[in-house]
Amino acid sequence: MSTALAHVEWESCLIAPRPDREIEAYARRRLGVPNPTVRYFTAVPWVAHVLIDLHPEYGLLMRLDQHTADLIGLIVSQENSCRFCFAAVRASLWFQGMDQARIERIERDLTQADLPPRTRAAIEYARSQSRSGPAGARRAWGGLREAGFDALERKEIAFTVALTDIANRVSTIAAVPVVPMERLPEQWAPRLVRPLLGWLTGRARRRGDAVPAPAVDPAQPYGRLVAAYAGSPIAAVLARTLGEMWSSPHLTRRCKLLVFAVVSRGLPCEVCELEIGRALAREGLDEATLAQVLGHLDAPGLSAVERALLPFARETLWYEPAKLQRQARGLRPALTEEQLVEAIGVVALANGLCRMAAVVMEEPD
Repeated sequence: MSTALAHVEWESCLIAPRPDREIEAYARRRLGVPNPTVRYFTAVPWVAHVLIDLHPEYGLLMRLDQHTADLIGLIVSQENSCRFCFAAVRASLWFQGMDQARIERIERDLTQADLPPRTRAAIEYARSQSRSGPAGARRAWGGLREAGFDALERKEIAFTVALTDIANRVSTIAAVPVVPMERLPEQWAPRLVRPLLGWLTGRARRRGDAVPAPAVDPAQPYGRLVAAYAGSPIAAVLARTLGEMWSSPHLTRRCKLLVFAVVSRGLPCEVCELEIGRALAREGLDEATLAQVLGHLDAPGLSAVERALLPFARETLWYEPAKLQRQARGLRPALTEEQLVEAIGVVALANGLCRMAAVVMEEPD
């Protein structure tokens, strides 16, 4: 099937699938249908859980309508040239009953399609956060207010964009195979059971309910971001994801913080950079060494793994998929499989959170 991203070069997958019955069963219960993508990341369970739990349509959105969230996923995946996620969102819209002609009209020009003004404003914001980072997001934030989005809706839009940025980088860096997903609507079996697939995915979708805020230390990295979603189910999933990421043993906490620091500086996100800098100081990294790392992506005392990952983290800010995939393949001699999978998750999370954090944490309560 010809799509707007059919021309994007895509390498062979970097990671061998590793079936895990427990994680795959959890994905099926959570999403309503099997998710074969997670088996590429089961070597590091928290990364697999990112692809399962960080879906706005499964109980995370309280105010934003899901159709707008779906279109945000489509446009951000197009901006990031993620063929896999773009095809996945496209297939999801098709399962839900949207005809191919309308999907193609929307993907050709999402700002001029037959969409309400509020939806167009959300899409313009999504483009800005993903394409331009915090600076663009701040400029576009006012447009959401003018379009009538309330404070929680604005935060949910920023969250939805960030989740798509995260999923795009996880799928793109690993070069998850795209052809089966792109050809799904052409195959006779999916076409035959399309109504059933639409019903199964639709049944799993639900609105989020207000929940008690999780206990969080605002002094910890992104503690303020979690607190900004207090009362929303988003807070709990962010807290759990961050907790699992920081505690996972395959990369050191300092290595992960340095990756976040490089991404924060590169975007730039001053709010994130301050938080990460304080966390690195608690790890014993002095200001002079951090300045050298951020200026040169190297410094005395860095480990071999850190030296390999910090230049790569910088490349994940703005990229061409095939080039980034080849750079990721070049990491394999320096990393174990678990370290490679964890590194993919960390750089993806850093890109998504740093793009959303400034506007969300600056939003008045």
